[in-house]
Amino acid sequence: MMVDGHLFLKAMEKKARLLAPAARSTFQANEALCSWLLNPLARWAHGAYGDRAFEDAARGYAQYCMGVARSQQVYEKAGSYASVELPELISEVYEDASYMVPYMWAAILIYAFWPSMVNHLALYRDEFLGALNPGANVLELASGHGILGLLAAEERADIKVEGVDISPPAVAVANRLLAMSGHEGRVSFAIKDALEIGPGDCRGRYNGIIAAMLAEHLQEPALLFQVISHLLADDGVVFFSTAIESAQRDHIYEFNEESEPLRMAEEAGLRVTRLVSDAGLTAHAVRFLPRATAMLLRRR
Repeated sequence: MMVDGHLFLKAMEKKARLLAPAARSTFQANEALCSWLLNPLARWAHGAYGDRAFEDAARGYAQYCMGVARSQQVYEKAGSYASVELPELISEVYEDASYMVPYMWAAILIYAFWPSMVNHLALYRDEFLGALNPGANVLELASGHGILGLLAAEERADIKVEGVDISPPAVAVANRLLAMSGHEGRVSFAIKDALEIGPGDCRGRYNGIIAAMLAEHLQEPALLFQVISHLLADDGVVFFSTAIESAQRDHIYEFNEESEPLRMAEEAGLRVTRLVSDAGLTAHAVRFLPRATAMLLRRR
């Protein structure tokens, strides 16, 4: 059996039939870019979990997409996110393997299957990874499944990556994939709160920082930019992304405009050098347009 990204699409046709045509359309329109993610992921996932990895991923993706749709419907009616406290999310979501493992598969696949996320992948590969200095030390905050960090190591044989995440089940997934990737000497994942990184002599330690789809999960995302600014080297670069007007079970902070995270970055002493923002496929008559925004940041 040839193990490549097409196995995820085949599994979608079995376990997520209603979602498969849109996923395949996005993939085919961006095949080289999406394959850059899905082909190594397929090898690592198959090595870590066997043949069941692909159908598990498709089921997780379907479950996630249905949950997103329900949350967005509630958001449209209520006019704001549901009120959820972080301690509740930690116990009911981030520490619950039955929820987090399917969620982790979906959080990977949306980069290749959602039109709103594909340009994030291009920005990450072509501009963020390309901008890292030789031998860069890279930190991934809220690394989740670990795929962005692993792809960084796959693309750049000269860099080292440290990933941290608050969720033990997510870190377990990342470490299983890491064990299959061949990058164990240059990549590590640990259970740690992203906002507690950076005391003492950590100032300016990292040439690259990844903070992908994290800010919307925080009660005070401005603190995230302060942590990033503290940790970033003077010549470093940041890949940051977040959800705008996109309700999900574990989204706490409601961004309504792209200018909001941009202003937070500037107030922390960072400069936005590149920004992309794309909406997904949705009905026209909506109050809230769910979209995904990604930025490259540098020091002022």
